[in-house]
Amino acid sequence: MSRQTYIFTGPPGSADVVMGIIQATMGRAFTYEAGSQPYVRADPVAVYVGGHDFDDGDIDTPDGTPVALKTGYPVQVEVNDIERDRERQEDVAARIFDAIRADGRLRAVYIDDMQHVLDVYSPGASPASG
Repeated sequence: MSRQTYIFTGPPGSADVVMGIIQATMGRAFTYEAGSQPYVRADPVAVYVGGHDFDDGDIDTPDGTPVALKTGYPVQVEVNDIERDRERQEDVAARIFDAIRADGRLRAVYIDDMQHVLDVYSPGASPASG
């Protein structure tokens, strides 16, 4: 079974901003197909952007604070390596997360397989608090 790598972003309505960041990071435009979330493909990695069905508190930060996924981070970025190369998948996700942080406009939480929060960013927060 492959592991999923996610980045959730907010505020609501920020999908276009995160898609622009991803396009710049990946050097490719999004593909839009009926019945599918928009995606960028850089074989063998695909990055999908859309909404999600997770609820607030479905995952906690390492200090035990529940993450408000539904209300605070309504946009989901899913990174998949079709060859199941976990290291490459995580590298792409980390580059996207770093680009979101560098851009400075969005909140973001980087999550491994909906089990572990790897990093959190909030514009204006000190580096020690995300």
